[in-house]
Amino acid sequence: MSGASSSPGAPTSPTVPTSARGAPPVSGAPAPGSPTSARGAPAIPGAPTSARGFLDDDEPAVTQRSIASVRPFPLVRTAPPPAAEAASPAEALLKVSDLRVSFSADGRVTRVLDGVSFTVPRGRTVALVGESGCGKTITALSVLRLLPAPYAAIDGGSIELDGQDLLALGEREMRAVRGGKIGMIFQEPMTSLNPVYTVGAQIAEAIRLHRPMSRGDARLYAVSLLRKVGFPEPEVRANSYPHELSGGMRQRVMIAMALAPGPSLLIADEPTTALDMTTQAQILDLLERLKAETSMSLLLIAHDLAVVGELADDIVVLYAGVVVEQGPARDVLAAPSHPYTRSLLRSIPARGFRPHRVRGQRSLRLPTIPGGLPDLRDPPRGCRFQDRCEAVFDRCRAEPPDLYAVPPGAGHHAARCFLLAGAGRPGEEGAA
Repeated sequence: MSGASSSPGAPTSPTVPTSARGAPPVSGAPAPGSPTSARGAPAIPGAPTSARGFLDDDEPAVTQRSIASVRPFPLVRTAPPPAAEAASPAEALLKVSDLRVSFSADGRVTRVLDGVSFTVPRGRTVALVGESGCGKTITALSVLRLLPAPYAAIDGGSIELDGQDLLALGEREMRAVRGGKIGMIFQEPMTSLNPVYTVGAQIAEAIRLHRPMSRGDARLYAVSLLRKVGFPEPEVRANSYPHELSGGMRQRVMIAMALAPGPSLLIADEPTTALDMTTQAQILDLLERLKAETSMSLLLIAHDLAVVGELADDIVVLYAGVVVEQGPARDVLAAPSHPYTRSLLRSIPARGFRPHRVRGQRSLRLPTIPGGLPDLRDPPRGCRFQDRCEAVFDRCRAEPPDLYAVPPGAGHHAARCFLLAGAGRPGEEGAA
């Protein structure tokens, strides 16, 4: 992701005090008398040309191209939820409405997202949950307008960021949004980092694409970001190449790169994939701390419900390109209402579960969801989960269900199931 470089005559920001190691204080309270941005963060220092970094021989060129039968979930936060009358609705930073995306291949059009709608409130975390192939990453790429053209296209709907319609922007304007207003942590850092440049140089490039800053100051700022995301000896590690770092350290580099321009929304696509449990916990704690420090919003993409239970304020469950359930995380995890959500939670190993058979005892089998996702080139006529659902009945095969409030007449928790519309039973026609 990249953006247009600053004009030669652009004014530079006043300098701020630097630490003993030469890095600008990018975290914590601003220094007395230092200018602050609109969001309250310390201003980035200007460009004193005498402050040169230690990566001069490794600077990549800055380009102009945009590159209910379920047990309560054990990891839900212990803090009690606010009372309904006391909770004030948060302002929506990102609003996705009726998003429809299609892929074209061999003369056939496949609808991979069909009417996806959700909001990401300012300063909160929303998780997109579902199996691989349900449309989570496609949704994120649609927000950034990074879908592979000409094979993929947005057929309808709207995507608004802070009241601005992203689908109405030109490519040049979107370059300022990508990386600037919206940062993204991609799923596999090893394929997202350039193997021939050091990590410090790559972070410095991301900084200079969106901030008027000299190369030397950008490198110093890159070191301070590495320190912020928990790197030991960041001055030394900034000279390392991606292959010299562990998976957790590479993921921290991706987080530092995404945070460099100070985005208001961070999209994290499976940020703990292929990491060990200890490193996963460290990355999750880091994301939670950075979100609190910067007051940014987080759109978390995950299939690991343990991750969701630790971070998410709200959950959107996707299945075959359709939202099947959404609502506050505590409500969705403690009392899931769609059969698909209940099946996902049943698949989580219970405490004390032993995956291996003990001598003299019968082996325990972890519950699974039978079957697989439907072929979206020829989706089923009714509910898309019908072939895998234990509670399916005639109406499910005849028409697609709408989102119904849970419980009926309630607020933000909703599920796409006819069982919430009336007393329908397996083998009977559901209530109208």
